[in-house]
Parts: sequence; structure tokens; C-alpha cells
Amino acid sequence: MRSSLLCLSLICIFLSLNAQTIRFNEVVSSNSIYFDEDGDSPDWIELYNYGNQEVSIANWTLTDDIDDYDKWTFPDITFNSNEYLLLWASSKDRSAINYSRTIVNQGDNFKYLVPTNELISEWKSLSFNDATWSEGPSGFGYDDGDDATLIPQGSTSLYIRKKFTVDNLSDMVSLILDIDYDDGFVAYINGVEIARANLNGNPPSYQTTTIQDHEAQMYNGGIPQRFSVDDFSSILNEGENVIAIQAHNVSSNSSDFTIIPFLSAIFTSPNNTGVTPPAVLNLSSSNYHTNFNVSSDSETLLLYDNMGVLIDQMVVENLVPNTSIGVSRSSNDLVRFIETTPGYQNSSNEFVGLVSSQVIFSQKGGLIEGPINLVLSGNQTDEVIRYELGGAMPTESSPEYTNAISIDSNTSVRTRIFSENKIPSPIFTESYILSNNHEIDVMLLTVEPDDFFHPDTGIYVFGPEGTFDQNIPFFGANFWEDWERRVHFSFHEHGEDTAVSFNAGVKIFGGWSRGQNGQRSMSLFARGQYGDSKFEHSFFDQLQYDNFEALVIRNSGQDWLRTSMKDITLTSLMRGSGLDFSEHNPVATYINGQYWGMYNLREKINEHMLSAKHNVNADEITILTNNSEVVQGDNQEYVALMNYVGTTDLSINSNFEYVEQRVDLEEYALYKAANIFFNNTDWPGNNIKYWKHSEGKWRWIMYDTDFGFGPWWNLNSSNNNTLSFALEPNGPAWPNPSWSTLLFRRLTKNIGFRNQFINRYADELNTRFLPTNVIAHINKIYRTISPEMTAHYERWRTDPSLSNYNISIDDIDGWISFFINEMRRFAVERHPIVKDHLLSEFDLPNFHPITIVNYDISEGFVNVNDNLKIQEDSWTGDYFETVPIQLKAIARQGYEFSHWSGDLTSNDEIVEISLEDAFEITPNFKPAESLVNPIVINEINFRSKESFDTDDWIELYNPNDSSIDLTGWTIKDDNDAHIFSIPSGTSIKADGYLVFVKDSVRFSIQFPEITDYIGEFGFGFGRTDSVRLYNENNLLHDQVGYQSESPWPNCADKTGNTLELITSDLDNLLPESWSCMNMYGSPSAINQLQSSKLSEFTLYPNPVRSILTIDEIRGIFTTKIYSSIGQLVYTSTNVKQIDVSYLNDGMYHLSIEKEGEVTVKNFIKY
Repeated sequence: MRSSLLCLSLICIFLSLNAQTIRFNEVVSSNSIYFDEDGDSPDWIELYNYGNQEVSIANWTLTDDIDDYDKWTFPDITFNSNEYLLLWASSKDRSAINYSRTIVNQGDNFKYLVPTNELISEWKSLSFNDATWSEGPSGFGYDDGDDATLIPQGSTSLYIRKKFTVDNLSDMVSLILDIDYDDGFVAYINGVEIARANLNGNPPSYQTTTIQDHEAQMYNGGIPQRFSVDDFSSILNEGENVIAIQAHNVSSNSSDFTIIPFLSAIFTSPNNTGVTPPAVLNLSSSNYHTNFNVSSDSETLLLYDNMGVLIDQMVVENLVPNTSIGVSRSSNDLVRFIETTPGYQNSSNEFVGLVSSQVIFSQKGGLIEGPINLVLSGNQTDEVIRYELGGAMPTESSPEYTNAISIDSNTSVRTRIFSENKIPSPIFTESYILSNNHEIDVMLLTVEPDDFFHPDTGIYVFGPEGTFDQNIPFFGANFWEDWERRVHFSFHEHGEDTAVSFNAGVKIFGGWSRGQNGQRSMSLFARGQYGDSKFEHSFFDQLQYDNFEALVIRNSGQDWLRTSMKDITLTSLMRGSGLDFSEHNPVATYINGQYWGMYNLREKINEHMLSAKHNVNADEITILTNNSEVVQGDNQEYVALMNYVGTTDLSINSNFEYVEQRVDLEEYALYKAANIFFNNTDWPGNNIKYWKHSEGKWRWIMYDTDFGFGPWWNLNSSNNNTLSFALEPNGPAWPNPSWSTLLFRRLTKNIGFRNQFINRYADELNTRFLPTNVIAHINKIYRTISPEMTAHYERWRTDPSLSNYNISIDDIDGWISFFINEMRRFAVERHPIVKDHLLSEFDLPNFHPITIVNYDISEGFVNVNDNLKIQEDSWTGDYFETVPIQLKAIARQGYEFSHWSGDLTSNDEIVEISLEDAFEITPNFKPAESLVNPIVINEINFRSKESFDTDDWIELYNPNDSSIDLTGWTIKDDNDAHIFSIPSGTSIKADGYLVFVKDSVRFSIQFPEITDYIGEFGFGFGRTDSVRLYNENNLLHDQVGYQSESPWPNCADKTGNTLELITSDLDNLLPESWSCMNMYGSPSAINQLQSSKLSEFTLYPNPVRSILTIDEIRGIFTTKIYSSIGQLVYTSTNVKQIDVSYLNDGMYHLSIEKEGEVTVKNFIKY
């Protein structure tokens, strides 16, 4: 027995020694180069077995948390000698052993056809007979040197098909399409679309050209683009299947064409389908994913064997994106690499560290009054600063900084600190603009000149001669490529001394205006690989959110060098209507110190913009464009909806209800009315995007309205019948094909929707679209940009691109005035004409004015069509015969409705009126028989103190002697899109308080004794904001517009205090009615200074390892400790020394209760 135990011990020692040959070999905490099987680029960890024995690592564990050693467990795998194991640190948590197979490979034979006419839709189905098609190996194309099968030069499209077999479909866990293409494609399996890129149309015509250029990657050493096929099990057959791809070119004059597809699958068990994936796909049978990411700041990774013995650990900190930390090939020390090698031996080009010093500029960049001598500092004794002027990125051969740099002209200064055998510091950039004053905000862009302007690599220029079309819009030019480059930009607000700056990615943005306009639009992307993963700043005064993942600086598209403001004017005219559009901010722009004219800074339309506007999860948003083409998510739900619309009689209400449940018809009617009024004729078959949240309805986004109010070549278009245009069943492929008018055509067959559309259009014509209102809005926008217009036109009026339009601008003021006046003229002429269009299109008898006379608007007002709030003494609007309108009388606080008088007498609050002639009506109100005091906004918590973070909350007070039902009431901030609907059945007690919270967990952690609160509202309150309370009639009941600066109390911004109304009978609109009386506020209690039963007790040591002491407290008290997520982990009475050694590391909340008063402090256990 003793011998056996000794043997067992020796085996254990032997196994442990073997395990010591496994180590962390290389780690990347911010990766954008290598892609996993889903097409994502997560962090990664590489292990290496440097011993001469294989090692089983079954049930070993990996963690980034010392208190959770078995956070992620390895599957039953054997680690061979001298083998590398790649783990994706993606948080996807995949540890099953999988087997990757490539089913369709480069070089496989396909059937192919260069079409000369439209194909029947069955061409992409398994049963289609392709016997007459040619056959050849992939890739297909011409002129890139990557073509196994050549097709005719100048081919616009190519259709290819290949049958393949799948065995054991039930074992498949992933299906992946990798495809190298130039310039676009749509791919199908068994007739179902699985992927597309750079191509519109559903399906695209064989003559369709791509949206822009896209260069193939593999022939230049790159990798194909990856698409993960969703819901593959419902698409594939067990046995035979077919993949079909239509590949398209940017134009018939394009210099090249490529299509090389790969189709791969991942199985849970060994499978002989296909072949081992080629190396270019980086698909192995070890697609393991941990359940955590690697922090870019500081992280300790720990590797344990199956007995819980620590095998290796690595500290990962301050890694530059796409660099790694790993083991030196020569010394076994930890070093850094700029050339990362997942799955292979580490690079020999290694660095002992990273330069962490930062360059300090003696003068911050921006608009300066005159020349300066710029002093650079911040380097240590063994470090040198190198710099470049004009945008180039500093290298080891750049000038070394030794003396002050004379800045006597506009320029960008880029600097970097170098030290021997260390990775250089990040690049630090400042731009200086001398003696130039702008009355709008300023953006200063700095780019590597070759990245923008070199013929071979520059994204802004045409490129080498002979590589692009010679006709507008010059397809094939560099600016049509989907190239992204680095950019640094700083944003300087007019009249402010402060500025923000970001490192980002930049692409050329837009459609035909890329080639038409010398000033090209650009999109800016926040990506971790460049340094900033968010653009956090309030770029747009009209928005309450200040967090963006992408921005656009737009050149005004087809309106460039005309008004340069048409799109921002028309879209912002709809502000407050509920329509989705991207906000704008005109900016004076410089590139590398050179004035680049005025751009319109815009939100980029994507899921993040919609998420911010509607407070929904961006990952649960679907965005489609054109004919159900996918931008984000999938189109199956919408395609099914359109199939229903196209085959169902929507005049039958039961059928119509199916659509009503899926489409936000109120928003849709307004969206249609606005585009029709604007005479937007680059729509609805173009510039159309629509979206839905997983729990919402389809909504449409208004954008790119440059053709509105008459495009520059057709200014006399105010009489265009755009209503008929939007209902045309047989329009051309552009701009109003039949698919683009289908939904509107079918919906207007339903009398209910027809009336809804007509009334919403009439509502807008009677208010927002009145010529006086439109002209006032035009003038307001023009006043903003007019100080910049002369400089902008001087910059571009001699640009060669103006020859595209055969124009010259000699009189700048006259030129601008002409186009601005044309917009004003359109606004005047359009208004009466569109009413005639409604009459003729819907066969309506006439329209008539209705006048609402209100003798005392302080007593109440009238709501028209559940939309307009008429709060004027006398108001008149035109509405249409046979289209009833609804009026609702709404009494203000202290009054109640009495009756209607005039051409209608009624005691009903809501009346329906069918006009046959001019009509006049008056609402009558009277003092309420029982007066109810208004509910009061009594306390506001915004921007909590970091150490006492309750998140935002507000408190209402009911001064009445009876409870008040709040069902149907709403709370808003100063953004009408931010709405919290108070749940049905909610009431506030007599002389009582009710708290509304943004985050119930955070609130309850800090105030565990308060349980009677309502939440969660999905928006926050800023430093300067409003809290607005609306009653069940959507009538503003109370509001507070506050600031964090004088004359308002400035004591509540991140201090732990709240804004408290001194007494509830004070006017809460006045700053002097508010104060900060109690630390952490007084939720659910009267706002008066609370006498403390607790002295300011102290906790020490803090941070604490084992014994936490409570001092300066007497009497009987109860102590509770809560974790950071609100879990109660300790409670005691009168204990002043607490053993916390058993707690996990982290922050905790300690509350002490004495005689009914609770005080909370935080401590850190380490």
C-alpha cells in the first residue's frame, strides 16, 4: 500500500512537472486584425507547450479574477509538444471541441454565366437546370491576377452556382461564408439570401452596378470578408444544396472584377464533408472563446491545472491596439511586439517596454491670434521627441525636437516620443489656425498626406490615370473605394476656450457627390484601434445625448455650392414632430491647416443613433434600406410583411389591422407627407431607410433631402404632383419603382389610413408647412451659416469640379441669394398647390376653413386630431370634405370643460366634425367645482456623486388631502423623444411623496429603506435640463428647467447633494426656490434640513484587507454591508470592528442605522 501511494505521488509530481511546460505566450487586448469564425475581431490569448511531452489540459481553468479561479474551463483536449493554442477572449464562452470544414473552396468548379438579360428567379434554386451554363474554377474575374476563370473585360455582372453536400446537419453549429470580391455581390443558398455587400436591389437587376468601388483583398495579401450565416438549419438540406452568387461591377469601364467564395461549416463531431479550411480563412478546430475580455488598461491572467494549481500568470497592461505582450524568443522575458503572431512563434522584433510619457505643448491648438514659438516637453532623459509639420506621422527619421518651433502659418503639429528598444508613444497632435475668426464651430482634421492625396493610397483623390471612368461620377476613382484611414480631429466651439480631440478612422462618404463635388463628404469612426472607442461630446445643441460611435461631415450633396443648407433645413424643419433624422451643426473645417470650407456635421444614421434617440438596445435594432436590403439585422420579418401587403386587400379593416400592428402608421403618414410636401424626387426608390426594435414597429428615417424644394436643375417644380409620384404603381427603376410605392398605395385603399394621412398632412399644412413658418426656419438656418458662406465659396468656386456643372461663380453674394430666395419662393408657391393634389388624387369635393375661437386660453385649449394643440385666441386651418376631424377640449388646472358653442353645440369633450363649408366653434370652460392643487416636482437628483451613485431620480409631492391617480401621466426631460409613461394604477398618497428612478438597483443600494418608488425611466438628466410632468391629457402639469450655474444653485452636480424645493408652495420655476439641504437628498421625505442622530462616523483602514473599524459613533446602531450589486452580505448590532477578510475584492456599501436615520459610506476590500 505504501508503495502504491509513493507511485501515485511520483505520477502526480511527473504530471505537475509536465504541466509546467504550458505558458502564456502572447496576449492582445485590442485586436482589429484577426477575425474569429463570426467575423468579429476579439481580444486573444495564446498558450504554448514548450516541452517535449504532450499535456492533457482537460478541466484546466483560465481566469482574469483571482477570486474566481475556475472562471473558464478547458474542454478535454491534448496539448501537443511545441504547439500553440489560440483562445479568443471574446466573452462568447465557447469551450466545446469543434471541427471546421470548408465545403466550397477556391479552385472548385462552378457553373457560371455572364448575363445579357434578366434571369428567372429560379436561377438560384436547387432545381434550376444550369446545363447550358459554362463551367470553370473559382476565382472569377479579370485583371487582378487572382482569376482562375477569366470573364470578358467590362462585364457588369456574373452569376455563379455550385451544388454541395452536407452530412450530419444536426451536428453543425455554424455556417460561414468568406468571400473576396470586387465590387459587390448577393449570395444565396437554396434560393435564400445569406449575404450581400455593396449592392442594392431585391434582387438586383443583372445591369445593376455597385454602390461604390470595393477592392479585392487576397491578391494583395489580405483576407476575404466574413459573413456568418444566421438560421442556417432552416436553409440547408441534409444532402444536396446549392450556393448561388450574383457578382457585380461598379461600372462597365471598371479596370477589374473578382469573386472568390468559400463556404465553411463548424461541426460538433468529426465530419468528412469538404476539406480542411485553407490557411487564409484562419479557421481551426479550436475555436475556443473565453467568457471574459482582456482589459486594455490592466489585467492579470491566471492559468490553473485541473487540481487548482497555478501553472502560469501574466500581467497585461497598457497595451497599444494591435500590439501584444508575450515571451521573448531569446530571453524568455516578457516583452512587447508590434508584429503579432497568433498560432505561431513570436516575432523576433521585440521591445522591452512602451514609452508612456506624453508630449506637452506650450500652446493648445485651435484658433490663435498670431505667430507663436511652440515649446514641446514631457520626455524623460532617455527619450527624444520627434515631430512633423503638415500632418505626416513622426517616425524615427523625423526631426528631433531641440528648440522651440516657430508657428507662423496654419499647420498641424504631430509629435511622438521615442526611446531605444521601446514601442514609441502614441502620436500627439495639435493644429494651429492663425488670425482666422469664425462665427460657427470649427473642426480641425489632421491626416497623413499620403493617406488622402497620394495617387496610389489617397482616399480623397482620383488615383492613377487609366484606373477610373472619365465620366461623372468617375467610378473606379480612389474616392469610390471603401478605404479607411487614420485621422485626428479637434472640435472647437464658437465662443468657448475649451476643445475636444479624438483619434479616429475616416472614409469618404456619400453617393454621386463623391465624384461631382471637389469638397468630398467624410464619415468619422470611433474605434478602439485608433485610441477612442466613443466620441463623447455635445456636438449638437438640440440633442440630450453626447455619445457617438460615428459622425459625418457632409458637403451638402446635390446642393453643394448652391444654398449649402437645403438638407439641414428640411430635415430640421421636422424637429419635434417625432420623425427620425440626423441632427446637424455647420462647422468651418481645416485639413492639415488648410481651410477646407464649411461642412455640415451630422449624426451618422445607424443603430447607435436610433438607440440613443429611443432608449432601446442597439443590438436589438434592425435597419433596412431600399427594397428590404439589410443594413443591420435581417429582413425576413419585413419581407413577410410586404408579401402580405402585396397580396391582401387592406381596405378590409381586419386585414389592415395586421399591418397596423407592425407599422407605426402615425409616423409613416407624417414621413410620407413631409417628403411629398418637400417634392423630394430622389425618393422613395432611393434615400430610404426604415427600422424597428425587436419590441417595436417599423419606422422610417428622413435623410438626404437635397432634391427637395426643387433640385438645382429644376427649381420651377413647386407644382409637381409628388403625391401622385409617391403612389405611382409602374414607376421606373429610379426614382419611384413599384416596390417603393407599394406600401403607401395599398394603405391608402383603407379609408381609415387614407383619412389619417390626409388629416396629418393638413395638420402640417396648417402649422409647420405654412409659408411664414417655413421661411422663418429658412432664415434662421441661413443666419447661422451666412458669416461663413463667403469664405466657403471663395475656397471652392475655382475648383475644377465646377466644370462638372458648367457653372462659374463670379458674384458670390448674388449667387447665394438667388438659391436662398428660390427656397423661399418654393415655400410660398408650394402650399396652395399641394391641397389641389390631395383633392384630385383622393377625389375629394373641397376643403374648408375651420376657425377655433377661444375666449380665454388660460382656462383651456383644443386638441385637433389628437395632434395639434391650439392655444391661440383665434386659429384657422383648412380641412377636407368627407374626411372627418376630431376636436378635444382640454381644461387647464382649476377649470373643467363646460360645452361647445358656435356652429356646433355639444357637452361632449370630444367631437367629430365633417366639414361641408366654413366652420367656427368655441370651447367653453368654467371653474372646477372641486379644486385640486397641482402635483409638484419637489426634488431632482442628476449626475450622482461617484461614491454615492444612485443614478438619476426625481420626487413628486401631492399637496392635496386625497390621493391622486397618475395613470396615463408622463415624465419627460427637455427632449420630447424621452418619455416615461407612469404605469397604470400608480397613485400618489395624500400629502405624500413618490420617487421615480432611472436605475432601481443603484437607488436601492444607497436607499435600501425606501421601497415605494417607480422605475425605471430610460433617460437621464443633464447639468442643464428640464423635468416635465404631463397629465393624462398630455397637458403640461408642472415643469422645472434648471441649470448647474448661477442663478441656480450649483451645489448638486456630482456632489452628492440634490436640488430640493425649499418648500412645496414656492414657485419651482424660480432658481431661488431651490437649495441643497441634505447630503444625498431626502427622497420620500419633506425637504428640510435633517437633524443628524449620527455624527460623521469614520471607517478605517480604507481600503481594507481584514479588520474594518467603525469609529466616532455612540449608542445603539445597526450595521449592514451590501455588495456593489445590492446583495446583503453582513449585518450586526453595535459591532465596531468587522472581519471582512472573507469578502471578495471590490467596493462595498456600509450602512449604519440609528434611531431611524441611515447613513451610508463605501469601502474597498482588497
